[in-house]
Amino acid sequence: MLLFGGMAKDFPYPGSTTLTAVNAAVQGLVRTLSVELAPVRVNSLHPWAIVDSPFVVDNEQLQDGARKMTLTGRLATMADIVDGCLFLLENPVANGIDLTLNGGIA
Repeated sequence: MLLFGGMAKDFPYPGSTTLTAVNAAVQGLVRTLSVELAPVRVNSLHPWAIVDSPFVVDNEQLQDGARKMTLTGRLATMADIVDGCLFLLENPVANGIDLTLNGGIA
């Protein structure tokens, strides 16, 4: 099972109370469901700004600002997120993992 969250759990912003709470709840769900549903594996993926997503693709200012916050100097692509999903779904020992894909926000 793969659940999706986001970075608001770690980096809340004004007006994000509900989103932040839901993102944090996903992390809690992974912990408890991985135990309760064993041997079914339960993981989650928490992406940050995705450069080719509809929300970010046409906003150069947002991209530049977000890119400067990362240690890698790049933002994730949809393909990067798919790679993370495949890892969590296909690796038989990946269980109870909250994978953050954010370029190493400093």
